[in-house]
Amino acid sequence: MATPVLSHQHALAGDGRALARVLKQAGVTRDSIVRVTGSAGPTAALWLNRHGYDNAAYVHPNWVATNAAADALLIPQACGAEELVDLLHEGDCVRDGGVLILQAAPDRFSKGYDSLHAVLRPLGYRMEKHISDRGLDIHIARRSGADRVGNAA
Repeated sequence: MATPVLSHQHALAGDGRALARVLKQAGVTRDSIVRVTGSAGPTAALWLNRHGYDNAAYVHPNWVATNAAADALLIPQACGAEELVDLLHEGDCVRDGGVLILQAAPDRFSKGYDSLHAVLRPLGYRMEKHISDRGLDIHIARRSGADRVGNAA
């Protein structure tokens, strides 16, 4: 996964207050199994563990798709459409009913993707919320295998 070089102070991982609010809005609890990935992932994973999220762990972007499905996947830095597709592969890294929380890159639309919805819908994710918090563009999507393109209704 190619990630843009950003200062972590411009990432969700670098703003504990914003991260706490986003987790609450996404329904992520301290008992949730949370995977964190990307260049700002270690910073966010440390914050989560220091704040009682004992089931939170950093996962290298190359290994996200190979891990057991989590309750939540957090991408706490700017992520574009192409990087998101590479990262999620088939989308099975989040359990049905689980959430994907990502900070969108300003240039997130590329290579045939006109929206995050267009990237996530075929993988079984439904966009739930768009949050602008302290200058960050955050999206929350919920996964439902039944919503996956190609599944019979």
